[in-house]
Amino acid sequence: MVNDQDWNSNPNLPTLKQVRERLGMTQEQFAQELGITGRTIRNYERGAHQLKLSLGQFKRLKELLEQAGMSIDDLPDDID
Repeated sequence: MVNDQDWNSNPNLPTLKQVRERLGMTQEQFAQELGITGRTIRNYERGAHQLKLSLGQFKRLKELLEQAGMSIDDLPDDID
């Protein structure tokens, strides 16, 4: 799980919202790229839900991070 709210404890770690914005994507576009709904992204960015990704979705997130000039290592360790 990824909890965007916990990431704020370390300002050097990007939130997925920051990754999405760096990619120049809307919530709907980002959700489509990850194979989830726009509503899921909206709820996640509001802090209403924790994001759960399948292995395939996680791999796609890794690709998107690389497109944004980031590494999966730039994310916090609290991803189950």
